[in-house]
Amino acid sequence: MSGKLLFFATKDDILSIMKTFCELLPFEIKYFETGNMSTSSPATFTSIEELPHIGIYYSKSHCSENYCIMKRDLPVVTEKIDSKCHGIFYCVYDSMNDTCMSFSPGGLSPDSNFLMHGQFAIMKKNEISNTLIKTAAKALRMHCKQIKGWYIGKEAAKLKEKVRYITIDINELQEYDFNTTP
Repeated sequence: MSGKLLFFATKDDILSIMKTFCELLPFEIKYFETGNMSTSSPATFTSIEELPHIGIYYSKSHCSENYCIMKRDLPVVTEKIDSKCHGIFYCVYDSMNDTCMSFSPGGLSPDSNFLMHGQFAIMKKNEISNTLIKTAAKALRMHCKQIKGWYIGKEAAKLKEKVRYITIDINELQEYDFNTTP
């Protein structure tokens, strides 16, 4: 089992995958935003529907909209940084939270010209993170077709000739886009 799962999915694909994911898990989860922030308590959500603009990707680069998924009853680890240039801020990342799984949902651009890939990934292998990544793989297999090691959602597959499948950044040459032809 790889520590990273890559996929292309629309909003409806993501919602279906995550519904199955949550049903298959033996525990309840929460999602929290990652990155640098002004508070020690990152925005936390208990369902996929609560995540802002799920399935719509405003950034032009992959993984710039990232969350972590972890057992609901576990604390989120943050680190206080006192920067001489930027003052005090807090950071929270998957590498700081041993039992979490990183989740970048990806999705369609607001103008529907490109579909940014999403991913699930774990940094540290342990019983909880392994359960999360294995369950995500199972949910992806149930809802997606696999092409060249990537999972393609049912609705995303219908966009094959209509949008660019972005693997790195919208500004990269189209030769770096994902080609859905098996």
